[in-house]
Amino acid sequence: MADYSLNVGFTNDQLQVLYATGTNVVVAKPSGSGNPNVAWQVFKPLMANQLSWDEQYGLYASTSSVTNGATLSQMSNVPVGAAMNKLYTLQDSGVISGPASGGQPNAFSLLNTYSSKDYMTVGLYQNANVNGVDILGNAISAVPVLKMSTAVMTPYTTVYIWLQSQVKSNSVVTTVTSPMTQLNYGGGINSISVAYDSDSGKFLPTGNFSMSAQRPDIAYIEAAL
Repeated sequence: MADYSLNVGFTNDQLQVLYATGTNVVVAKPSGSGNPNVAWQVFKPLMANQLSWDEQYGLYASTSSVTNGATLSQMSNVPVGAAMNKLYTLQDSGVISGPASGGQPNAFSLLNTYSSKDYMTVGLYQNANVNGVDILGNAISAVPVLKMSTAVMTPYTTVYIWLQSQVKSNSVVTTVTSPMTQLNYGGGINSISVAYDSDSGKFLPTGNFSMSAQRPDIAYIEAAL
């Protein structure tokens, strides 16, 4: 059984509007303390949708730029199941070596020693299952790292969901055109169910959850005590 799952519901009327406008569901995870900058999973909505995933990560290095719409092609990677609290190194050969000592607590660390470019894009990736289909290798974060610098990447169980057209999975998304809903997992919360609300443009809880608005453009869902 997967560590976490997200159930997302739509009505028939909503689906007709979304298909007519070419709008898809976008799911992302934050990088650091800010909002996400990578579209982890993008899919065409059905009436009932399920996304599930395990909290295991891989590391990657890419020559792609961190600009809106860029696809994050992996030049090299560490398979899912990478070791936290350890240091990995992007060698001059393009191979990522490790794990070794020298990492940071509760984070994945990657030292860039690749000399052929002034900087490399690095990040975490995570596998998932979307409506019964395994989606492997999609990035959840992307950050440019200078030569001889180290990227320290802390994973979070928080998930963001919103609707948008012209966005693809495994790509950089820095321009968000609709309200985001933040879903907070952890602390015993492993599964969350939401339904789309056309009036607010947000996703409202359908299970044992309560919502509190901390920013006007983002809805926050937390476990009801």
